[in-house]
Parts: sequence; C-alpha cells; structure tokens
Amino acid sequence: MPPATTPRGGAGRVPPSGDARSPAKRPRDSDDSGSDGDGDSDSDSDGGLVSDLKEIVCLLRLIKGGANRDGQRMCEQIIASVAAEIQTMLEETQLKFEMERQNLLKVLSNTSKECENSLNEEYSKLQETYDMFCREKDAHMQTFRDLFSEVEVEKKKLLEQYEHHNLFSEVEVEKKKLLEQYEHHKKTETTMLSELDKTFSEKVTYAEQSVRRMKKDDKSFIILRRMMILTLTMSEANTPRIDSK
Repeated sequence: MPPATTPRGGAGRVPPSGDARSPAKRPRDSDDSGSDGDGDSDSDSDGGLVSDLKEIVCLLRLIKGGANRDGQRMCEQIIASVAAEIQTMLEETQLKFEMERQNLLKVLSNTSKECENSLNEEYSKLQETYDMFCREKDAHMQTFRDLFSEVEVEKKKLLEQYEHHNLFSEVEVEKKKLLEQYEHHKKTETTMLSELDKTFSEKVTYAEQSVRRMKKDDKSFIILRRMMILTLTMSEANTPRIDSK
C-alpha cells in the first residue's frame, strides 16, 4: 500500500534544489572570466549537491515515517480483528460449556432422584420385613412361654402324684411312667427350644444383613453425591472468565 506521506514530499521541495543548481549554470556560461571564476563555479556545484542530498534525506525520512504509521495502523486493525474473533470463539465456547453443564446437571438430578426413590423403596421393604420379624418373634416368644408354663404345671403335677403314691408299689411303676413322660416332655421342650433358637438366629442374621446392606447403600449414595458436587464445583472453578471490556 503506498505511504500516506508520499504526496507531502514534494513537489514544493524540488524547485529549491533546482534553484540551488542554477548558480552552477551561470558560471558555466562565463567560462572566459578566468581561473577565479572556475573556482567559484566548483564551490557552488558542491553546495548545490549537498543541498540536494539533504532534501533527498528529508524526503526519505518523511516516506519512512508515513510507512511506519500505515504499518502501525494496519497492525492495530489486524489485532482488533483477531481479538474480535477470539472474543467470539470464547463466547461460543462458554455458551457451549454452559449448555453441556446444564444438561449434565439435569442428568445428575434425574439419576439422584432415581437412586433416592430406589433407596426409599428398599428401606420400606426392609421396614416391613423387620416389623413382620418383630411380630413373629413376639408370637414365638409367647408360644414358648406358654409351653414352658405348661411344662412347669405338668412337672408340678407329676411331683405331686409321685409324693402321693410314694408308699405304694404302684407308685414306683407310676413314677417310672411319670419320669418317662417327664423325660419325653423334656426332650420335646429341648427340641422346641432348639428349633426356636435356630429360627430366631436365622431371622436375626437376615435382619442384620439387610441393615448392613441398607447402610452400605446409604454410604455409597452419599459418596456418589459428594463426588458429583465436587466435580461440578471444580468445573465451575475452571470455567474461563471473559472480561466485559
């Protein structure tokens, strides 16, 4: 692109250089004036050449200054254009990132709700199982108490019968029968107690395992929620901020 300072240069400065050379032409026309005239003509020619060189240097400086200003103006325009493109790219990137973040938040929210609903359902089932276990335990314990009371009553009856028939021979036979009945009742009682103890142990073990699973699921859900919150916080902290200026 031609420098803007070129028109300043000058047509206005060329005539002085022509005027500076004009004294050199006049001595050339008067060559017959002698040796003194020749010396003056050479001195005037050197002075005109120096003046022309100075004018040329001034013109070159003006041209250089204009070129520098045009180059600076072009650089500023290029920088402004690149800055505008970068600003647009940053805004588009930020908008895209914000949309992706909103979508991720929606997905995480839906997943969190699904996990919470699933945990609530499992907890309700576990609570129902535990309530049923408590009711059955109370029923079995009441049955055991009733059975034990009946055994105690039968034991007392047998002891009373044994005391009443202690002096008779038939008492011995009856005693043996009563003892056999007692042993039979004792074995029956022992068997029932073992079965009840086994049943209670199995149900208690099942309930403890269910409680452990529920606690483990609760801890896993809490850890998952903390990780999601930490991930969102870090992503917001790393989001590029664009200066409004």
